[in-house]
Amino acid sequence: MLSRIADSLFWIGRYMERADNTARILDVNYHMLLEQPPDTYRLRWDPLVLITSEAPLFYPKYGEASAKTVFEFLGFDEANPSSILQCIMRTRENARTIRDRISREMWEDINSLYHKVIKLRDADGLTYFCDVVKRGGHRFHGVCEATMPRDDGWHFLMAGSAIERAEMTARILDVNYHRLLEGPPILNEARSHAWMAVLKSVAAFEFYKRQYTQIEPQKVAELMLLDSRHPRSVRYNIGQLQNSLLAISGSVPGTYANEAERLTGRLHERLTYDRIEEIFDRGLHNSLTELQQTCQEIGEQITRTYFYYAVAS
Repeated sequence: MLSRIADSLFWIGRYMERADNTARILDVNYHMLLEQPPDTYRLRWDPLVLITSEAPLFYPKYGEASAKTVFEFLGFDEANPSSILQCIMRTRENARTIRDRISREMWEDINSLYHKVIKLRDADGLTYFCDVVKRGGHRFHGVCEATMPRDDGWHFLMAGSAIERAEMTARILDVNYHRLLEGPPILNEARSHAWMAVLKSVAAFEFYKRQYTQIEPQKVAELMLLDSRHPRSVRYNIGQLQNSLLAISGSVPGTYANEAERLTGRLHERLTYDRIEEIFDRGLHNSLTELQQTCQEIGEQITRTYFYYAVAS
């Protein structure tokens, strides 16, 4: 497979996942604001900017984080490379350049979502906009599942999606855990309400409630980090990433052919055998920071291994 095709598929996976994740946290935060108990701790919009790692771009331009400014910034701002509009535009552009290597249904689905988002730019309604993007993300994965052959292209797409989802889940947990446990004291009812928002941000609230009767921060962290069954947990996605990288290189499980595979395998082993108590003893924030840095390094190593052409001197 040509490097440019692999590169495009990897980033199609990343950009679509980023758009879906951003729409999800916007929608959840908005609805939790509407549903929050009166006279209790108020959910804020600042954490959403921190979760997307775009605070240096946001605050000089918008100043205060409100529903209006955060929605504009994360939804449509052309200067924000992580805005939903920019992610979908870049997904479409990458798909356009490799139309002969993807299915017609996949191209039509991406193109249709792009035009829907463009039309919604000047319309009111955060909820409807987020719903369109989330449903578009679900439909995208369904079309890919049904129409793509399980070759290297499929695995580059899945690798991009998995690493993006793992990073986002880690950032959501890191920002909210610090804010809710180490920040100003808040009422128990409001704290439980806020942890519900965290779980809903990764589509895990119903799954959590089937496992536990009460919302406990440590159990929330355990599910989001270490659960092998939930498709948005960090461990699950690092496992998916490892499977795709091994399939691309042809490496036997337990071995590695490049630095990206080595880093991924090492991280997956830690997530498989660590207990949540051990992670808390080391410090959750430090562990999550290290995890995000490792994911970024894996992404860089994938790029270095598969997407850069060697230049002859």
